[in-house]
Parts: sequence; C-alpha cells; structure tokens
Amino acid sequence: GVPFTSGYMMYLLVAAIVVIITLLAINMARGSTGRNWMAVRDMDIAAESMGVSLLKTKLQAFAINAFLCGIAGALYTYTYLKTVEPFAAFNISLSFKIMFMAIIGGLGTISGAFIGAAFILLFPVVLNALGNNVFHGMIDATIISSIEQIVFGGLIITLMIFEPLGFAKLWETLKQKVIRTKS
Repeated sequence: GVPFTSGYMMYLLVAAIVVIITLLAINMARGSTGRNWMAVRDMDIAAESMGVSLLKTKLQAFAINAFLCGIAGALYTYTYLKTVEPFAAFNISLSFKIMFMAIIGGLGTISGAFIGAAFILLFPVVLNALGNNVFHGMIDATIISSIEQIVFGGLIITLMIFEPLGFAKLWETLKQKVIRTKS
C-alpha cells in the first residue's frame, strides 16, 4: 500500500472520501429513499397512509446517519489527532461546533453542511487576521474568541427565527434573484 504520512497525501485521501460520500448522499436524497425521508419528516401520518413504512424509514435514516457520523469521526481522528482517545479528542466544544455548522449552514441540506463548516472554520481565521492586521494586535485573543462566540450565538438565534434553512437557503434565494435580474 501507499503510506499516507504527508499532509498532502492525507488531504487527498480525505477529500476523495468526502467527495464520494457527498455524491452518494446527493444520489440517495434524490432517490426514493430521500423522498421517503422527506415525507416522514414533513408529515409522517400522510406518508404512512401512502404506504411508507415509518419504522423502516426512521431506522434507515438513523443507521445511515450513524454510519456517516462514524466515518466523519474516523476521518477527523485520522487527519487531526493521529490517535484515538475519546475524552481528549471529542469534547463538548467540538460537539457544539459541529451542531453550529449544521444550524448555520442549513438543516436538512447537503450544501448547508459545507457552507456551515466553511463559515465556522474560516470566521475565526478572518477575525484573527482583522485583530492582527487592522488593529495591529491591540485586541487580545480572548476578546476575539468572545466576539466569535457572540457572532455564532447571534447567527444561530437569527437564523432559527428568520431562516431555519440557514445560509444554504439564503444562497439559493440570492442565486435566484441574480438569475431573475439577468433575464
């Protein structure tokens, strides 16, 4: 086999796995399985009256999501930690970050997972760059961290009230408006 010791090789492996799983998830969401999930999510009584097995559909969704979470945990461990120690690696802070990614990106959307992850991971980098370059390091790292938490909390509250489908829905709406103005 090929040893994946360099950061670049590890990146390629993880990126390939993410692309494959994303394509499979898109395919599954567009197929009968995805339609059953949406029917049960939106109105389970109507879905059951149309012949969708609630128990089978819910168990299937749970099993597939547990499988995907397991793969995500394995990739996170492989990429960042190089060791498996659950108490050091997977703390409550990481759990909240992952939950914030889903909420901010858009619950129930595949693109929302990527948008939310990009925002949660890149926003602190941008905030630190602003603190160092614009304010020439006059803002302490703890203040920047506090600003980060305030923005995340405010975004979550705002999105849950005004746009539960998160940034993914806002992005789609913006694209539609741009398309309408061009035509």
